[in-house]
Amino acid sequence: METILFSKTDKIKIVTFVAVAFGLPWLLLPQIRVEGILAYNIPASYMMILPTFGIILGRIICERKIHGWFHWIYTIAFIESTAVMVLCAAKVITGKAADDMLTVSSMALSIVLLLGRMIDEQELYPFKDLKKAIGIYIMFVAIAQISNLPQLIHAGALRTADEIVSNLLFAPIDIFVVQSIYFFGEEYAWRGCLQGRLQNIFGKRMGVILLGIIWELWHMPLWFQISEPGQGKLIVLLVLMRMPYVIALAVFFGWAYMKTNNIWLCVLIHGVNNAAVSAFDSDLVTVADTVESVSVFDGIMTAVAVIVMLLFLFTKEYRKGERV
Repeated sequence: METILFSKTDKIKIVTFVAVAFGLPWLLLPQIRVEGILAYNIPASYMMILPTFGIILGRIICERKIHGWFHWIYTIAFIESTAVMVLCAAKVITGKAADDMLTVSSMALSIVLLLGRMIDEQELYPFKDLKKAIGIYIMFVAIAQISNLPQLIHAGALRTADEIVSNLLFAPIDIFVVQSIYFFGEEYAWRGCLQGRLQNIFGKRMGVILLGIIWELWHMPLWFQISEPGQGKLIVLLVLMRMPYVIALAVFFGWAYMKTNNIWLCVLIHGVNNAAVSAFDSDLVTVADTVESVSVFDGIMTAVAVIVMLLFLFTKEYRKGERV
């Protein structure tokens, strides 16, 4: 008897997810031209909402109703952030005003999201398997410093200590209370939903590797957004340079999720990773500058971090059975 991988409902959800998470960035981001760091912040914040909303919209279409407060919160976040993007594209508001509006709304929605999940104490409870989660978090903070070592050496011991303390003590508050609506918007989709489906189809290791590839390709509209015209070849080079690191992140995040079943741990280490990448850059540079400024030392330390994270493919979580 032939096995049906995808039902009609599954196909509707997949098409909806792809259209929202991958289609909308290509449609809207080219319309947004903002100078400086806001050229990255505004589209990046918007993109992070889309993966989870794409999943929720698929469910809304199939069930023909908005089911529960979680559906409502991401529907509100999508409507509000899309409206800000459109107003910014139409030059009705400035980039600074758009960024301020997104910041205020993200804090309000993040607090509601966090408190709601704490009250529910169900599958998405933030403090699930807390002892393991803390250990994994500290482990990832250490790994993040490996790829950041050239900048840490340049900054000096005092700045390094300050950065590590900030990651361990203050970053969780900022990520959970101010930015969780964004990072949860990615992690609920990538780890909470897509990882399990890909692993069921392709096996645990190949599934998570495919997820890493998809995850990096999803970022591409953002690289075109912050690049100068005519830098298409450099963007392709940037994606190829980033791909091993993003796959390694997918492996580590996937292991952390399978180890604890705590999506909030993935939210936290995702936030710390993003902070570590930009911690020593006060201004966003162009794609060309980014590609050309990678030194041999930078490349070596990033490769070491990649290897360390890829080694988690050989942990028991990835060996337990061929499928999830």
